[in-house]
Amino acid sequence: MAQNTVACGEACGPRESTSAQIADVCGIARGHVFVWLKIVRERGLDALLERGKPGPKEGVYRGVKPKVIAALQAKLEANEFTTAEQARRWLKKHHKVERPYLSVWRWLKKFGGVLRVPRPSHSRKKLGAEQEFKDALGEKLEALGLEAGSRVKVWMMDEARFGLHTELRRELTRRGQRPVVARQIKYEWDYLYGALSVTGGEAHFAHVPGVSLDWDEGYLLDLAATDAQAVHVLLRDQAGFHLRDGDARLPARVRIIDLPPYSPELNPCEQLWDIVKDDIANRIYATVATLRAGMKATLRRFWDDPGTVLSLIGRDWLQVQLNASPKTQVSL
Repeated sequence: MAQNTVACGEACGPRESTSAQIADVCGIARGHVFVWLKIVRERGLDALLERGKPGPKEGVYRGVKPKVIAALQAKLEANEFTTAEQARRWLKKHHKVERPYLSVWRWLKKFGGVLRVPRPSHSRKKLGAEQEFKDALGEKLEALGLEAGSRVKVWMMDEARFGLHTELRRELTRRGQRPVVARQIKYEWDYLYGALSVTGGEAHFAHVPGVSLDWDEGYLLDLAATDAQAVHVLLRDQAGFHLRDGDARLPARVRIIDLPPYSPELNPCEQLWDIVKDDIANRIYATVATLRAGMKATLRRFWDDPGTVLSLIGRDWLQVQLNASPKTQVSL
């Protein structure tokens, strides 16, 4: 062997292969290739077929009791570990099992463990409120008392703050490299109002300099003007600068259904804002105007392609509830 190459012999033909290539073909670690070569040189080819002490059976962790492994899996299912190091310390403290970090990390991965950023949930959020809303949405639509035969558009609506303070996000790079980006600290803000049509796949956006009841009224007027003959029903949160259903300032043919407090998971617009932030992240924008221009390509995806909007909506319960109230006889 020279320079990590070995002769394959008659079986492979008259050529040489690297140890990495042989390991890949055999489905083993590269180091095992050299172990096998040593065995063949010292004891012959038949020695490779000899089996010493058998390894552990599938699912068995040598030296660790099954009940400990089961407890580790239960902890993982309950999201009680932030890192594999915490799991390693827990094994040592509570079960006297001491293993290297990489071993514990491999166990967690076998159980389906991955590192993911959790979505924050407010401490005052009412348990079960989201499911109650999902189950009762059809009744809430019926309670609006819409005229039979009306053309109705149902929208998920929200707004988000963007600014010249550089948004830092993960960046695609080559393995082994760590990207470095310039960061601007500049506290100047802009707001993006947006609504996604639940059934038609339409998208409607507006850049505004602030949030208030007046700005909310202006946005709703603009949204209603996109189809003056339809009734526009908006599902959105209960922010203090949102007009409520029945408010005299609401534009004609606009109705509001309030989402339960502290439940952003119900609104797909929250996912849309993450997509926008990903696309403008790690860049410096000198002015609000250039920031808005930087968002345009992302927002255009939703203007131009209803399928993109509907894939983002992606909530079966919405479609079920929108068709669960036959008494209203509305056309969606």
